[in-house]
Amino acid sequence: MSAELNSTELYALGSGIGVCCNSAAEAFTTKSALKQSPADKKPEIDSLQSCVASVAKTANSACSGEYDLMKSCLESNKRSWAQCQELKRGLDLCLVKNKAGELAN
Repeated sequence: MSAELNSTELYALGSGIGVCCNSAAEAFTTKSALKQSPADKKPEIDSLQSCVASVAKTANSACSGEYDLMKSCLESNKRSWAQCQELKRGLDLCLVKNKAGELAN
């Protein structure tokens, strides 16, 4: 991944990553459940990191308005993220419409 995401960015993208990186996340989780060492999971780790980076890139380009609003809402409502649900739906929809992550394939 070219740049690490901070916690606000990761929370903002969380459900979008779940949708747009479903296969990579499932492969990683499956290997993790087998209690394999990180070295044995490197292909799955690399795949998931690449997918998350792709989703972040789409969020920053095609969905920048929705992404910025979502991050701002999370920062402003640290103990009440439920107030950000509509913004989250809007960002998730934008990511799907723009075929972020695995949806591009």
